[in-house]
Amino acid sequence: TFLDFWVTGADVVMTGWSNPKFDEVIGKAAKSVDPAERTELFKEAERILLYEDGVISPEAWRFKNTYIRKYVKSLSTPLFGGNYDLKYTYTSGRK
Repeated sequence: TFLDFWVTGADVVMTGWSNPKFDEVIGKAAKSVDPAERTELFKEAERILLYEDGVISPEAWRFKNTYIRKYVKSLSTPLFGGNYDLKYTYTSGRK
């Protein structure tokens, strides 16, 4: 789960944050086969992460500038995946 990112030693998000209680709760959730128990353990872990310790969560923002000539038509820039989708792109009025 995303919560595994924050376990001590995971080295996914380099914050230096560590909480033995959080590690214990995530460890119990990993071993539990009861969905209701796992849900409660994940809620507890989330409470520790967000409310008790207030650890900053990672965000990824990709910023891009795209210059498109006036004669390029129907260039799609999807929110997810590649930068451009050229499937329906064409040129018209090019001099």
